[in-house]
Amino acid sequence: MKSLAISRRTLLKGAGAAVALPWLEAMGGSGAAAGEVSKIPTRIAFFYVPNGVHMPAWRPKSEGELTELPTTLQPLDKVKEHIVVVSDLAADHCRGTSASHEPTGGGYLVGAKCKHSEVPEVAGASVDQLAAREVGLDTPVDALALGIDPGSRGDHGYSGTYMSNISWRSQTTPAALELNPKQLYERLFRGKPARQPDWNALTASPAAASDSAAASVLDLVRDEARDLQRKLGYSDRRKMQEFLEGLRSVERRVGQAEADDHGHHAEGLATDPLAGVDDPRLPKLIIPEGRGIPPTYAEHVNLILDILTLAFQTDQTRIASFMFSYEKSGRSYKEIDAPGSHHSNSHHNGEAEKHRALTRINSHHVELFARMLQRMSEIQEGDGTLLDHVMISFGSGISDGNRHNNDDLPLLVAGGGGGRVRGGRHVKLGKKTPICNLYLEMLAALGVERSQFGDSTGRLDLS
Repeated sequence: MKSLAISRRTLLKGAGAAVALPWLEAMGGSGAAAGEVSKIPTRIAFFYVPNGVHMPAWRPKSEGELTELPTTLQPLDKVKEHIVVVSDLAADHCRGTSASHEPTGGGYLVGAKCKHSEVPEVAGASVDQLAAREVGLDTPVDALALGIDPGSRGDHGYSGTYMSNISWRSQTTPAALELNPKQLYERLFRGKPARQPDWNALTASPAAASDSAAASVLDLVRDEARDLQRKLGYSDRRKMQEFLEGLRSVERRVGQAEADDHGHHAEGLATDPLAGVDDPRLPKLIIPEGRGIPPTYAEHVNLILDILTLAFQTDQTRIASFMFSYEKSGRSYKEIDAPGSHHSNSHHNGEAEKHRALTRINSHHVELFARMLQRMSEIQEGDGTLLDHVMISFGSGISDGNRHNNDDLPLLVAGGGGGRVRGGRHVKLGKKTPICNLYLEMLAALGVERSQFGDSTGRLDLS
């Protein structure tokens, strides 16, 4: 029997839906489509945590092999062989005038200072969007800019847009931040045009919502999926089944979130120090409504990251950024015994209780991140896993929130980078090194060759 050969761009199609496939053995090797060179692509992502971290609970005790992880990084223990903790990176371009949080958010992925102005203007496209210009046409979505919270107001003559967005398409245009899992899922898996979420829009009537949802994406492509599965080998059939089960799980959770009017934002952001300020000079803080927003922060993060994993798995995109919250976040984390404003806890003034609260918040973010990495490590791609074919930076543009310093940054790199990253290590650079050196290496992992980005002085070799 002749082996099945299918293209990497094969879609499962149905009425009003088109679903990309995960990587299958039938897409490479002797089964590759005639004349097609099939290579598993590397994907890159930039994960951002606001307000810095409690560094004593972050930094490993010694350089070299990661043995016992520090408190904040302990949730990564099961995937630590895929982790490189990098010390001594700096983001001098995040230093501002009379403020710290706004220029940190605005400059973090741009690699240069943002303009000190209430009208936002950065130096140019951020590193993720630069990558999207080079390779974005190879995928249905050029890049994803993802987040959880809707943002905050600026201060000290800076626009709040700097704190709400790390991804910039141009000097004056941030990438539209996608916060709603339902809208994100439909954009990726229902072929709808991209649109910026309108948090003030009226909820559609039940009939209209049912028509737009048009049942399940999987229901629409069920017949073609079954037909393809019958033609695949045993290993590919198993991968397809796991992929379809994962897709169904995401659909179910998206549906539950849409049906629940209660989102987590109203309670979680109630401690924002500016939430109750009635000042005509400050824009109104918009709290998203519950439709499509899961009831807890952790569920929201997990659902967004599961959709991102599916997007990487199906090659919907190869580039993403994700913000655990906006810079200077005032979110409260009562559910993990860290009440009060995150920002206020980061201004610890050496107080032990604030150190404990901040460490709980930092560990919570790492735990949610680790869950995604564990899932990626279970998705087979060729001779490796999805985790082997991603390169994800995780960190902040601020080190100690009390000092607001932009050097000695808390930063780690996850994934194999397609063979470019050797994990299981703590790399101490020994001297202040521009974070843009890491960005150059991440671009190279994606196949984008650049000799310079921002204030880079050369690539950061992690092999």
